[in-house]
Amino acid sequence: MTGETLAGRKPKVAILSRSFSKSAGGAENYAVNLAEQVTNEFEVHVFCERSDGSHPGICIHRMGRTIKRPRWIALWLFAWWSWRQTRQGFAIVHSHENTWHGNVQTAHVRPMRYSLFARTDNPFFKALVYLKIFTSPRLMAHLWLESLRFRGDENRVVIAVAPALRDLIASSYAVNTNRLRVVPPGIHMAGASDVGGSPALSKVAMRKALGLPVEGWLLLLVGHNFEKKGLAAVLRSLALLPADVCLLVVGGSAKQVDMWRARCAQQGLDGRVVFSGSLSDAAPAFAAADCLVHATLDDMFPLVVLEAMAARVPVMLSVEPFCLAAPLVQEGGAAWMLQDPHSEQQIAQAVDALRADQDLRQAQLARAAQFVQNHAWSQVGLRQAQIYRHLLSAQGLSN
Repeated sequence: MTGETLAGRKPKVAILSRSFSKSAGGAENYAVNLAEQVTNEFEVHVFCERSDGSHPGICIHRMGRTIKRPRWIALWLFAWWSWRQTRQGFAIVHSHENTWHGNVQTAHVRPMRYSLFARTDNPFFKALVYLKIFTSPRLMAHLWLESLRFRGDENRVVIAVAPALRDLIASSYAVNTNRLRVVPPGIHMAGASDVGGSPALSKVAMRKALGLPVEGWLLLLVGHNFEKKGLAAVLRSLALLPADVCLLVVGGSAKQVDMWRARCAQQGLDGRVVFSGSLSDAAPAFAAADCLVHATLDDMFPLVVLEAMAARVPVMLSVEPFCLAAPLVQEGGAAWMLQDPHSEQQIAQAVDALRADQDLRQAQLARAAQFVQNHAWSQVGLRQAQIYRHLLSAQGLSN
């Protein structure tokens, strides 16, 4: 990996993200927003399989024709292609994917090694895990890439999106703490206002536009993997709540939406649950909602939580270990914490409490507003730029 920085010339940075799109998911949204934040100081090139358009100050390089299945082969092909494209000419290569190359690696999910072995102390069950790995090309490919990604090279920085994730990486791969950094997601502060009070985004107008009941209490769930985001428990909680409590579900593929619509019909909830599919702009959904329910079963630092807080929508969030960012949110009192996201009783009790007590809601919103102030994308971008500058200095390439 080589690069040069000359007086008056920006250092070249390559960013690797298979789906460079704000609508593809939390990790992908993070990669796009972070890339946009560093363009003033760095010449940014993005290498991806697909992107949803142009981005000012960013040069997009698309892989072209790709395969989608099997996924482990697609991952290896992208890793190989992006390595070929970025071997020369870049001062920094920053990967958001499992790759063996790149001197900055941002991890968005728990290490697979941790997920496989963390709860396997019994020698017999550990042997079964090894048997599972050695008979699965998919698992072997993922674990090999992951081990190469975190290998011990003092010139490689590993970034986690939450402190708890940083600790899991350190314990799973014995990564030196000097190489580990935390760069959490951010929020655009221009949108951090009471959107519900804006005439253009009034609650009634947005509910009508989205085909929602104008009256009543509206819960909001946002995510691409409904099972992992706790939709099953949220649906069960509706049976314990008054009939005027409804749910808007944003995201998911068409196939997934059809499957869950059928489940709602079986549970007699089809009149209380609306699936909007993916929205290019989630602001209308936040404006329409009374509360975000993020009863996640597995998350790092969900961006949607910050977006809801910025839109002055009360948040319910799963505690750790379901959400690794939960300690930060809980410390600031910025959300109602769900001790067991599987429990429909806990979700229903939280909805009842927030709905009945306006003072409780306002106090939580005030704390959430303070929490959001510390997570502006502009501040997050400064953290990332500082990491880049440190690496350039270590390479002797800084201006």
